[in-house]
Amino acid sequence: MGMSRTATKAEHSASAESEARNNAPLILYRTPGYLARRFQQVCAAIIAESLAKEGLTQLQWAVMSCLDDFPAIDQRRLAEVLSIVPVNAGQIVDQLEAMGIVERRVKGTDRRARELRLTSKGTKLRQRTLPANRATNALILEPLAPSERKLLIDLLVRVIEGNAAYARPGAGRRKRGLRQRRGDKVHK
Repeated sequence: MGMSRTATKAEHSASAESEARNNAPLILYRTPGYLARRFQQVCAAIIAESLAKEGLTQLQWAVMSCLDDFPAIDQRRLAEVLSIVPVNAGQIVDQLEAMGIVERRVKGTDRRARELRLTSKGTKLRQRTLPANRATNALILEPLAPSERKLLIDLLVRVIEGNAAYARPGAGRRKRGLRQRRGDKVHK
């Protein structure tokens, strides 16, 4: 009888711990990687909501912003500035070009290269949506006091710059072919 009572206490204790873990707010996982992912979720959701009425994605907005700040940039440099892979930059430029927001022009010095520019429609859209974008970014940081907002931005910049070797497109992804696909079996 003593064994079953001990087992019952142990099972009860394990069950109580499991229930406490399941009911604990996930924010208790106070690790940089976890919190960065959750912060990115918050940012992406708030920004997506603000851009939805214009039919834009966050990366499309980022490309428009970059082209507004760096007119005549080429696609390779655009990918570098935004820290995305060149193929993705090309796809986004294709989408924006189809929407009449971006145009490609032959670069005078290198006929193979293309300069990217906002069209007049793209410039007007960017100017019209800029105040909403600023308000959206303020909304993300609204839970913080003004001094904390600046501090958070400064700390994020410092962490990103201090880990620059990892702040590149594709960093942290699994290499193709390293994981076995489900259902693949080795037969002898």
